Amino acid sequence: MYLNIIYPEQTTYFICYNADRSEVTSYGSVEPNTQMETGQPILDQYLDEDEWLAILLENGITPDLPPTP
Repeated sequence: MYLNIIYPEQTTYFICYNADRSEVTSYGSVEPNTQMETGQPILDQYLDEDEWLAILLENGITPDLPPTP
C-alpha cells in the first residue's frame, strides 16, 4: 500500500514512520504544484510548519531548512 500527498492546496509538511512509530523514516514538505508517494506504513501530515518542526525535534531530528522568505 502506498500513501501520498497529491497537489495540496497549501504547503503540506509530512513525517513518515515505521509500522510501530518507533522511528522516523522520512520527512519533508510538498508544495501545491508537486506530489509525493511513500511505501512507508504511516504518513502524518501537517499544515503548520512549527508543529511539524516541534515533532521532529521531539524525535531528535533537526532538519536543514531553507530560509523563510
